[in-house]
Amino acid sequence: MPDSRKGVAKELKRVSQRGYRAKAIPQRIKDEPVPRPVPPGRGQPGEQSPSTGPRPVEEPDPQRRPVTFTSYTPLDTTKLSNVKIPVDPSGAGAASGVITMTGNVYLAVSKDDGVSFRYFDPTTMFPKFAGGIVGDQQIIYVPEFDRFVWIMLHNPVPSTSDGAFRLAMAAAADVAAKPKTAWSYVDFVASDFDLAGVFLDQPHLAYSSRHLIIAVDASGKGRLVIRIKLTDIIGPQIGWEWIGPLTVGESDYQFSAPASGGPPPGAFMAGHIDTSHLRVVAWHDGNSGADEHDVVVAKWSDSDDYSGTSPSGVDWSSRCRSRVSGAAWRDQELWFSWMSPRSAAGDSPNYPQPYTRVVSINASSFKTASELQVWNPDIVFAYSALAVNDHSEVAIAVAWGGASDEVDTAFGILGDFVVWYQDGSTASNKRWGDFLRTHRSTKTPAHLDGFGYFTNQTGGAITQNPYHVRYGR
Repeated sequence: MPDSRKGVAKELKRVSQRGYRAKAIPQRIKDEPVPRPVPPGRGQPGEQSPSTGPRPVEEPDPQRRPVTFTSYTPLDTTKLSNVKIPVDPSGAGAASGVITMTGNVYLAVSKDDGVSFRYFDPTTMFPKFAGGIVGDQQIIYVPEFDRFVWIMLHNPVPSTSDGAFRLAMAAAADVAAKPKTAWSYVDFVASDFDLAGVFLDQPHLAYSSRHLIIAVDASGKGRLVIRIKLTDIIGPQIGWEWIGPLTVGESDYQFSAPASGGPPPGAFMAGHIDTSHLRVVAWHDGNSGADEHDVVVAKWSDSDDYSGTSPSGVDWSSRCRSRVSGAAWRDQELWFSWMSPRSAAGDSPNYPQPYTRVVSINASSFKTASELQVWNPDIVFAYSALAVNDHSEVAIAVAWGGASDEVDTAFGILGDFVVWYQDGSTASNKRWGDFLRTHRSTKTPAHLDGFGYFTNQTGGAITQNPYHVRYGR
């Protein structure tokens, strides 16, 4: 059982009301490593779900109760500061109609529930830290404490090679009134976690009933999990404790983001032991240490073939591989999703394209409750994210593309076997992305907020266009 360790409390600092001089975005010291192949497992493959088809929202299916986009707003890419590929959109919304979106490397803020956005350069909002902000930003909203929480990956500290990230917090009304100067922040480096000189990467945010949860990769070591009492995010001090780095067998990078929704009664993550077993780490709010549970799932292919080629000849999906990318909590169940490789010759049932697997696990017995697949004989599904609305419907955000379709983002409700999109892509690029995001809407809890993007090409330039969408029934 991984035991937690406590760090020394940090003061929450306020940004300068005068702002800061713009700073160049440096090149990342390291790119995210490609996860190792998942070891072969033994077991039964399970029943195949009906195939899933992407469908434009303008063409509802008369045989189903369709998911609709109640709002849809692409950002103005000409106003995004320092925009990079992949754009990796993340976002969150408050009940007041304030919506924030972050990406590589920008902040966009709406105070009219996503109708329009204003755009800001994070380098002018915060002082210089470590080796400079490089991307991998995520933002969530904690309604019980009216706080947006924003995590920003930085290059390592030049003098120590310590990986680094910054955590910023602000109330919704302050973000609406003064988006550049609303923020308080606290900085972390690898030595805070007894990992001197270790590069940090792939930060994720969630919150439980009592804690803010941060999960971040410690390069070559495993997954680091940090929790902060929610009562601390309003200041003046931030107390924190951590477990890890966590690993699964020989894999350093297989653990998922922490589960969101509910909210859950702790931090829950999953990683692959092999192609028929997950390891679930459960760090309950009231416990000092975490428990590990090995869970049998339906056997999936050992082919290790994640390739998906677009009409423009780009293999956009191989880089995704099988990292557990979706994690959600619903009614005492844990839901996880990941990309599975296409079937090998002789596999039955057969999946001609790489696809997304989804499993629900009873959070008391840690036994599999149900499984399904998001698959199509002609379409690849990858980079999934999960969320739950207040009707207990599990939603998915997913990248999709095939031989006739450039890679795009779609959203839907699991069990409908259809996902919905707007503004189809006209181009693809190999470095498509690292993640998508979707959350329960705080303003309209029966619906969900999604943050995706589509891709187009003008001349020789490829543009990824991030957007906010609210969707549901």
